Amino acid sequence: METRKIEFAARAFILNDGKFLALHMTIAKHNLYELPGGRMEFGETAEETLIREVKEETNFIVEPVKLLDTWNFIAEDYQITGVIYLCKIKEGSLKLSDEHDKYEWLEFNEENLDKMHEVYKIRIKNWDINNIQGL
Repeated sequence: METRKIEFAARAFILNDGKFLALHMTIAKHNLYELPGGRMEFGETAEETLIREVKEETNFIVEPVKLLDTWNFIAEDYQITGVIYLCKIKEGSLKLSDEHDKYEWLEFNEENLDKMHEVYKIRIKNWDINNIQGL
């Protein structure tokens, strides 16, 4: 019998000086960016997953401020459903893990949203960035 997995992930929308952090996966065959974060390990809360994954990927220690949205990625044999939190940097300087090969701090505009993977872009484009920046 075919086994299909459903996994849960938490992603961080990290704002700094009006720009948000976007990462490119080393193994990706495309040039699209994703938000920092990753898959949950057994026993973790969504917030714990977020903090651990962001630290592993960027060296930042972040504080989740507000739950912003959900996202979904569906492949042939697995699915990832996740949440996106607005986060602020508590400490650390940016140092990418081997999982990512480049990053950009992007201004919130249509041109930059086109650089994002579709699973994030379709959600982020509907956000009220002025409201989010005020949180």
